[in-house]
Amino acid sequence: MIKYDHLELSRIIGEPRDPRRPYPDLVAAVCNTDTALPEDYIYNFDVLQDTDIIYTITSNGVITAANVTPDTPALMTFQDYATPEYYVKITDLANSKERVLARKSKTINRALNALENQVVLNAVNTAAVLRGNVHYLGSTITRFNYSHLIDMIDEIIDFAENYVLAVGTTIDKDIKLWDWNDNKYNSLKDAFGDLGVQVIRVNNTVTIDGSSTAALASTRAFLFGTQTEEPGKPVLFVRKQLNEIEKLGGVISDSGEKPERLVFVSPNPVQVTTTRYLAVGMTGYEQFALAVTNPYAISRFDRS
Repeated sequence: MIKYDHLELSRIIGEPRDPRRPYPDLVAAVCNTDTALPEDYIYNFDVLQDTDIIYTITSNGVITAANVTPDTPALMTFQDYATPEYYVKITDLANSKERVLARKSKTINRALNALENQVVLNAVNTAAVLRGNVHYLGSTITRFNYSHLIDMIDEIIDFAENYVLAVGTTIDKDIKLWDWNDNKYNSLKDAFGDLGVQVIRVNNTVTIDGSSTAALASTRAFLFGTQTEEPGKPVLFVRKQLNEIEKLGGVISDSGEKPERLVFVSPNPVQVTTTRYLAVGMTGYEQFALAVTNPYAISRFDRS
């Protein structure tokens, strides 16, 4: 007889997050990342374009008086996200429990990583549009080229350095064909190295609330300046640690660091499409919040 315990399965899965790569590549590259405790409230300040002001002290020691308006931090709102329910048949659990559960844990982790990339890119897109930091091909031009990259750098160079260029698949291909198309025969690695640009190809597709969408359109790119005096990278991304939920599963622990992602395991049998199987269902869950803290360090390019 197979002994089945959904809490035991939750313990085996643990936290569906790879400790070697706790964040997706894009999030790690362009976001200041942090973790909040379950009871924490997180605030952030936007970057201000203050005017540099100096007052001259008179010979009598008098200085001009001025009103001061204190900055008000913005409260970050955490959003709940969950994956679909993934299924594992009892017969598979009986034969190779750890291996099957590891595959589902990886699937849950991959889906949540794709979601995080998509949400970050949606936020920076809004910021770039509001700032007017958007570039297009231009007349007679048919592909993304070196001049476009320089224009994007020039737009944010006064606010940041150490650049990350997130590109869709079509623009990534344009970059790889630069030398071939333009007959420059120069090393792209050297060119990007001289400019201080790291290229990240984003090819995630994620289905959110039943609607499938690419995290980054194939013909779009974003340039991020990731080194500024304040606040560092242009996006603040915070995951919330979750309390252990003894009745539902997830990581069951009375001590140590709380998990940032949980897996809930449902009892069997469950409905899978139109058929009932002897199977268990597994759902991933997390909470995170983000804010674009420096829109001046973001530029967008559209190829089409």
